[in-house]
Amino acid sequence: MAHHDETAAFRAHDQDCLVAASLACPVCLSGHVEWHLSLTDDYESHVDCVCADCGHTRTVFLGQMQALRLALHVRRPLDPTPRPEPEPVGL
Repeated sequence: MAHHDETAAFRAHDQDCLVAASLACPVCLSGHVEWHLSLTDDYESHVDCVCADCGHTRTVFLGQMQALRLALHVRRPLDPTPRPEPEPVGL
């Protein structure tokens, strides 16, 4: 299968489960994906993804806020459990 590059499909403030889902394997739909964040100074930050189930590899390019979000998860794994949105609080 040909190697394809793509752009990340999550927002910086999305829940962990949505970030994890956007990094899931597009071939076998597995969520068991190992990723490595690559931060650069020239606005070409990306994450290299390898599916642990089928071995599919891909590069996902990130915006600045997406790169920041994934940088927070280098040592703390993404939690794939969906959580209800918090209730808005009036100030």
